[in-house]
Amino acid sequence: MGSVKAVIFDLDDTLIYSGINYYGVKASVIRFLVEVGVDSNAISENMPNLEIIRAAVKDLRSKGMSEIEIKRVLNHVDSIMDRAEIDSLGNARLREDSLEVLKSLKERGLKIGIITNGCRDYATRVIEMFSLNSYVDVLVARDDVINQKPSPEPLLKALKILGFSAGEIIFVGDHWIDALCAERAGVKFILLQNKRWNFEGLRIRAMAVIEDLRDIVRLL
Repeated sequence: MGSVKAVIFDLDDTLIYSGINYYGVKASVIRFLVEVGVDSNAISENMPNLEIIRAAVKDLRSKGMSEIEIKRVLNHVDSIMDRAEIDSLGNARLREDSLEVLKSLKERGLKIGIITNGCRDYATRVIEMFSLNSYVDVLVARDDVINQKPSPEPLLKALKILGFSAGEIIFVGDHWIDALCAERAGVKFILLQNKRWNFEGLRIRAMAVIEDLRDIVRLL
């Protein structure tokens, strides 16, 4: 794959073992949205966060809530997620193979990026905590975009910052929303297996499925 100029990684459960209680955070967000008037039948814990937010906004608009009030609701949703992410930092662990792989990719002259649905404060602290600063050329977090993964927006923003085309990068992630983000952006995707998620019945397009990040170096 001589045309590859950069490898973009998801952060949580890809480069690090996340300490975030995803289900707890989603339940808190849904509980708040229902409290402010969103129909409980319009949103569910089976939906990605982006779809929950879109459905909530649509429902609130249909009920006549002003855009100013909707913005306040969304800001509070962000604060719920931000707080949960920051509170989880003490439970985060670096994957055993991450530094070795990042170093190998850098030695090959490749650029490295991270895109995450976590907030920038959280992602920046993770990068600093595990001394990843010298390896990461671009970071795109939740608050850097309007639409988070599975929208292609974070990946396309990273491409623009790096100055590369979709065909010149590979995206590595552990979740189906990463796969869909890559597909929508026209980017090659590598799926890192994660026993936390059940993908049964889902169509995931990946150029490779790996269990160890070091397999990326061998694939390149």
